[in-house]
Amino acid sequence: MDGFLPVFGFLVLAGGGYFIYEQGFDEFRKLPVIQEITDASRIGWEQTTTLGEKLAIHIITLDNRLLEPRSKMSTAFHVEESLQVRHNWNADVIAKKLAKEGWSSGKLKAANAYLAYIESYLDEALYDMYNTNVSASITIAQGILESDAGRSRLARTTNNHFGIKALPNANGRKKIKSKNYGQLYDHDFTFKTPAIGVSQHHDDHKYDRFETYLSVQDSYRRHSNLLKNKCTTARKGCYAWIWETFPVQKERIDITEMASIFQKTSGIPPEDFFGYTTLPYYAAQAAGLKMAGYATSKSYHKKLVYLIETYELWRLDAALSNALNS
Repeated sequence: MDGFLPVFGFLVLAGGGYFIYEQGFDEFRKLPVIQEITDASRIGWEQTTTLGEKLAIHIITLDNRLLEPRSKMSTAFHVEESLQVRHNWNADVIAKKLAKEGWSSGKLKAANAYLAYIESYLDEALYDMYNTNVSASITIAQGILESDAGRSRLARTTNNHFGIKALPNANGRKKIKSKNYGQLYDHDFTFKTPAIGVSQHHDDHKYDRFETYLSVQDSYRRHSNLLKNKCTTARKGCYAWIWETFPVQKERIDITEMASIFQKTSGIPPEDFFGYTTLPYYAAQAAGLKMAGYATSKSYHKKLVYLIETYELWRLDAALSNALNS
C-alpha cells in the first residue's frame, strides 16, 4: 500500500485534465463524479506494467464460466481455464482523493455508496470481462447508473442491475398497438436466460416489464450476453463490434469512422460525443454504446466516463489485460 500512494499521487498530478464542456450540467449535479477526462489511465497502465506485483493490492482467481462452446466466442483474448489477476484498485485511496476535492458530506456519502458497490461487484465484472471481453469498467459504471448502486427498487426486488426489459410477444405487441394497456399481463412478455420471469415497473411506460433474476450474478451475465449482440448493419441494439473495434488498451482511440457509420442511427456527429474524437478506450466504448442506442439519455456516455474516471475503474481493465498478456 505504501508503494501505491506515491504512484497514485503522481497519476493525479500527471493526469492533467481534458475538461469536457457539459451543457446539461444539471444531469450531473447530483452525481458524485468529477467531470473530466484525464491521462491517468494511460499513466497508470504504464506504472502497472512497469511495477507489476509491487503495486498489486488484491489477487483474484478467475475461471472460465462460459456455457457456450469457446469456439463461438468473439474475443481478442486467449482464454485459459483460470487466471490470477492482481489489481490495485483501492476504495480507501479513491475516498481520500475525493475528500481532497472539497466535496460536501452529502456528496461524499453518495460516493461511499458507489465505492461499496464497486467493492461488492468488481469480481463479477472481471469474471464477465474475462469470459466475454466486455470491459469491467463499463460494466461497473453501467451497474451504478442503472441500479443506483444497487439501491433502486428494481435492483432490490428483481436483482436486475442493468434495467434490462422483457420484450412484448406477438400478443403483447397487439395489445400495445391497440392501446389496450390494462389487459397486458406478465405472460404477454418474453425474457431470456438466465432471467426467470418478469416484473412490472414504470419506466418509459407504466406497463413496462423487466427481467427478474435469481441472483445479481445472473444479472451481470445477462448484461454481458446482451452486449455481445451482433448485427450485420449499423443499427440500434448492435454492441458486439464495440469490444473489438475499441479494445482495452493504453493508447487513445479515434472514434471518427464508427461514429460516422452510426450517425444516421444515433444522430450524433463524431465530434459531438466529447468535443474531440481521440479518446481513452473506455470513452470510445461508452460512445459506442450511445451510437448503438443503449440508453435514451443524451449524456449517458458521459456519465459512464465520469464514473470510470472518478472511481478509476480503468485499473480493473488494465489489471486483467496485463494478466492475460503476461
